[in-house]
Formats: sequence, C-alpha cells, structure tokens
Amino acid sequence: MLKKLLLAAALSAAPALALAQGTITNGGANYVLTTSHWDVTPEANFTGVGTGDAIFEAGWWFRIQGDTQETIFGVPTTQNYTGDTATITWANVATRNFSATKTHVIVGGGGNGEVRTTMTVTNNGASTITLHLFQATDWDVNGTAAGDSATLVAPGHIRITDGTAGFAESRTPDSVGVMARPFAATTDVFGLLADTSVTNFDGSGLPFTNGDITLGMQWTFTLAAGASATATLYSSSNRDATPVQLQHFSVD
Repeated sequence: MLKKLLLAAALSAAPALALAQGTITNGGANYVLTTSHWDVTPEANFTGVGTGDAIFEAGWWFRIQGDTQETIFGVPTTQNYTGDTATITWANVATRNFSATKTHVIVGGGGNGEVRTTMTVTNNGASTITLHLFQATDWDVNGTAAGDSATLVAPGHIRITDGTAGFAESRTPDSVGVMARPFAATTDVFGLLADTSVTNFDGSGLPFTNGDITLGMQWTFTLAAGASATATLYSSSNRDATPVQLQHFSVD
C-alpha cells in the first residue's frame, strides 16, 4: 500500500491513460501487464507462485549510443495475450528507426512459476547503431515488499530471498550489467532510468540486505542496418530459474 501511495503522489499531475490489459496463465501461475504498464512506473503482477503478488513493477527501456538519457518502451503497436504467451510489438520504437517484439511465456504449478521474456530488436535504419537495453523489476518476494535480500550468484544471475519464506531469481545468459537499489520513487532503478541522465548498470547495490528491492539488467548490442538481436530474461518465483545451458542467445 505504501508503494501505491508514493507512486500516486508522484504521478498525480500526469494525465490518465486508458490502455489495454493482458494476462497469461499456466498451471495456476498468472502474469499480468496492467492498464498502467506502459509508462515509467510499469505496473505488473505475478501471482499463483507463492503467497500474494511477487512483482510490483517490471518494464523495459532503451538508449541508443549518443543519447543523453534512457527511454521507456511505451505504448506498443500490437498486443496479443493467448494462453501462456503474450506477444507485444513496436513497429518503430519512439520513432527511432528500430522495431521490437517482446514475448512473455509463463510456466507454473504447485505454488511456483517462471516467466521467460525475450526482447528482439531490429535496426531498420541505414547506419549501424549501438543499442543498450534495460529491464527493471520490483520484486516483492512472497507478496511482501520489506525484508528481501539479494546476491549475485553468477554473472547475470541474481537470487532474492524473503526474510520469512520464499525466494525469486532473475537470470539471463547475456547481460552486460546489473544493478540493485531500494524502492524509493525517484532513486530506485526505475527512477534512475526515468531521469534525464545516462545510467549504466555497474553491479552496484549487490549484495542487497533486508529491504524493498528494485533490480535491473542491461544488454548492449551493435546492430548493422537490418540486423536483429535478442535479450532473454528468466524471472522465477519459488523455483530455480532456467539454467544457462538451456537458455538461448542470438544476434543476426
């Protein structure tokens, strides 16, 4: 509740948006992108994977080399939510001459679950670009914001434990950086991505002890004209995230 009150105060002057909502489900696990997902406080829900709601926010940003700040992936061109899979596309992300397709696939059962997210980007411009992608998640392990601690298990693999019970993991085979910050409106990972300066995830904030964690992953791709690349993230609650040897990475 405190989180919602703080965000409501910060956004009270912003215009209301009426946007689509989507849910995917599998084995009792549910992942929801809410009506307010497509802004700098990208609300999401991950339920049926332990007690309460394991995720408060989860979203993606980008920065093309030379930009002076990061930009949110805003309202998409298309959205489709069918069964266990969501497919979301941007024909021309923020009019920057690249397109993107994001997919979420959920698995679950027995009070645990995992969402595999892929973000595929394609350079539709005439020149090579260096594209930085950022993903941020506000984990509330087993539905409680306070009392979470996190450690970097291996590059691109972070485990978050709750002070009472339960755990979560964020894992990727191909990130170039991670960062953790306590939830605090303008100074957490979401706030840093939404401000007017450049942010790079430098590994700071880990280990994280006994608080309300926001967590980020960063990828960097150099894309020739027409080339594509894919960032993959596994977000799991009360189950081990998919091992690296079963993950996939590609640049075309």
